[in-house]
Amino acid sequence: MTRSTKGRFWIVLLVLSMIVAACSGAAEEAGGDNGGTSATTEAPDAGGGDGNGDGTTDTTQAPEATTTTAQCAGEDNVLEVWGFGATGLEPGMDEWGAANGYCIETKIIGYDDHHQGLLTALAAGEVPDVAVVEVGYSSLFKGSADAGFFTNLGDIGANDLEAEFVDWRWAQGVSNTGVVFGIPTDVGGMGLAYRADLFEAAGLPSDPAGVAALWSTWEEFLDVGEEFFGAGDPHFLDDAGVLYQVIATQAEQRYYADDGSLIYDTNPNVRFAFDIATDAAERGLSANFAAFSPEWNTAMDTGEYAVQLAPSWMMGYIQSVAPNTEGLWSVTTLPVPGGNWGGSQLTIPAASDQVDAAWEMIQFVLSSDNQFAVFQNNGNFPTIEALYDTPELLGTTNPFFSDAPLGEIYAESVKNLSPIYEGIDERPILDAFGRAIDRVENGELTGEEAWEEALAEIQLDVG
Repeated sequence: MTRSTKGRFWIVLLVLSMIVAACSGAAEEAGGDNGGTSATTEAPDAGGGDGNGDGTTDTTQAPEATTTTAQCAGEDNVLEVWGFGATGLEPGMDEWGAANGYCIETKIIGYDDHHQGLLTALAAGEVPDVAVVEVGYSSLFKGSADAGFFTNLGDIGANDLEAEFVDWRWAQGVSNTGVVFGIPTDVGGMGLAYRADLFEAAGLPSDPAGVAALWSTWEEFLDVGEEFFGAGDPHFLDDAGVLYQVIATQAEQRYYADDGSLIYDTNPNVRFAFDIATDAAERGLSANFAAFSPEWNTAMDTGEYAVQLAPSWMMGYIQSVAPNTEGLWSVTTLPVPGGNWGGSQLTIPAASDQVDAAWEMIQFVLSSDNQFAVFQNNGNFPTIEALYDTPELLGTTNPFFSDAPLGEIYAESVKNLSPIYEGIDERPILDAFGRAIDRVENGELTGEEAWEEALAEIQLDVG
């Protein structure tokens, strides 16, 4: 996010916060407390740190897409869905629509633009029937949920579904006063995708078990990359900022302590992730491709880097942008277990006039059967916990990825996740660290200089 974009974002947030305050005050005067419990512990998010050339740090699960809208002109029954990238749920939405006499109209734009636009739309009352909210923005939307800008799905049947879902993922769609404003679509558990052909050419093992045995720490991971790939082409990594954001989600705390206090500047886990990422950059192991940029997509197809830190949904992305690489990729476990990148909730804005139909569609597309089908077809890992130990899921492979044991790898990854408390300033903090890492990749700063610059910027913007 550029500074000018960030400025517009906080103006929008300020406007919305005034509306939230007014609505909250009115609710308090009317005795409007739903009596829910406070969801204070949340899972890691997806955002931040990709080292984009323009200083942005968008490492979300979708490219900055141009607005696209399905044509439903002249249709009597239309459900409008807003999102920021393919969820894998679109076929299920269309299937539900066809069976129930609805045309599903989708609007897809870039990650930050989508969420900022949704904030504006909630304030104006010009909303879609269903909106996707990614976990990196969940904490920001909790206030608008408390103020009544989202339908409380708990009032229309969601509470009966809660036990089926992973508890910490469910909590990300619950506001601080217990409003269930979103149902989780997927979990961004982590694996390591790699070009098996490039590993063979470098004289390294290329099977998942052999690759996993090459390293047991992030330091060893970088040492292997330097020894066998060096600083030339192909590079070892696509981007040092992506490495930072994944490692930063592997600990139990990141930018906030469990009591909500800021610890970004004192948390050794954050500093460790930053140091590993900047070490990779200073060694020249990163190709410095902005995630989801055209250059990144091309490099993924042409083999300009060897390893890709990959949440399960990345499987669908790689297949879509690099279709000619079938059988050249494989997948193994991370050097250190854990970490999360991505995951979203489906929400229903309160101003929608088709809440019942929207809720029926959400239940259909997030059913156990449909989530399993999405995992098989797109890679998005399910949020329904009962699936994790089923032979069908554990046995999932894909010839595109050399029939690596994808089900086993991602099920184990999700089981190793530690929920992290997220505060309202997650995005600007992530952005600042990402910009600093970007400057190391560009040769402008040392790792130590970049750390100090990031802290100064965060202190100025956040406190």
